[in-house]
Amino acid sequence: MRLLLWVWLPTRLLIWWRRLDVPTHPPSPLKPKSFIIFRLDALGDLVLTTPLFRELKRAYPRARITVAMQEAYRSILTTNPNIDEVLTLPVIRMRWLPSHARRLLSVLLFYRRELRERRFDVAISPRWDTDEHLATLLCLLTNAGTRIGYSERASPGKRRYNRGFDRAFDICLTPGPLQHEVERNLSIVEALGARVREKHIEVHLTSEDWEYARGVLKEAPEDSILIALGIGAQSPGRRWPIERYAAVVGELAQQHPVYAVITCAPSEHAEAARLARLLPVSALISDSPKVRESCALLASCDLFLGNDTGAAHLAAAMRLPTIVISRHPRSGDPAHPNSPARFSPWCASSRVLQPWRGRDGCASRCTHVEPHCIKKVTTAEAVLAAKAMLMQVEHTRDKLALSLSL
Repeated sequence: MRLLLWVWLPTRLLIWWRRLDVPTHPPSPLKPKSFIIFRLDALGDLVLTTPLFRELKRAYPRARITVAMQEAYRSILTTNPNIDEVLTLPVIRMRWLPSHARRLLSVLLFYRRELRERRFDVAISPRWDTDEHLATLLCLLTNAGTRIGYSERASPGKRRYNRGFDRAFDICLTPGPLQHEVERNLSIVEALGARVREKHIEVHLTSEDWEYARGVLKEAPEDSILIALGIGAQSPGRRWPIERYAAVVGELAQQHPVYAVITCAPSEHAEAARLARLLPVSALISDSPKVRESCALLASCDLFLGNDTGAAHLAAAMRLPTIVISRHPRSGDPAHPNSPARFSPWCASSRVLQPWRGRDGCASRCTHVEPHCIKKVTTAEAVLAAKAMLMQVEHTRDKLALSLSL
């Protein structure tokens, strides 16, 4: 009911109003001079959209690229050379309001402050799943010649909660076959008639970010294997028990000089401290709210092992060998928002460990709020995957040492 009231109803009303309104902005030219992309959802979604920003800029080098996003992740894009402007939605702190009502109020304030007097050639909502964040509404509010988004037929949830939203877009992309989200984002470039050249994700760091990582790691022995442990997740059901992380590190420490780097949000510090006490090796906790600092720390590590959350995508953006523990069963729905077929780490060296089947009737997906199906992923599986990746890391180190000696 909350989605219907605070997302579906205002968006449908605006679609109806737009049909009566006379357009004030002519259709976009063949070579648009300005784009605005609404990426209002989670950290991982934003990271997986960075190829879209790059390829748009490559196809239209003289166009101005503007991205609207959440304030918490702003630092990821402020150093991106493919983006000319970053706009963030205001944070509404009236906790007595329902969350969806606060979101609607934030979007309306954002429009009033940032968009009402501006014009864009193209407005884009890249979200394939259900629009819960009112990106379609903002596309409609924006004075744009062309609006692009994915069809309401993309998923059952979208067909229910975004019914009728296809009328908001001038270019309405079909759901298409099952694809990774990076591929789906880049389909927008192709829909505009441009060619995609590269597909890698990226986060651009500064010298200050690298200096932070060096300062944090100054106590770590030079010959140690740095393993980043990403224990956080917004949903408790995505969290692998920390006792299992400790067991995996203990097994690896028998063969490697392991030093653990526990990455988490500030609100998860207590849980990270509990894990540090369980570990048989030295560890440090990084709970910096500055996302680029966390990226620099991840880039300095040798391996990432963590939950299916934004930190895993940051590790992949840093080209770090990445192992993700997923709660989504292999026998489940491959189009589900938890499916690795859509959201696995986008890098050359990655593994996703997931249960073969769900527990206790979880067929297409895990339906429990607390850790449930994810517990079917064993420590033995994680140890085996980590050992295989660490062998590659040590092989690369040996080759580097040999080349330097020559």
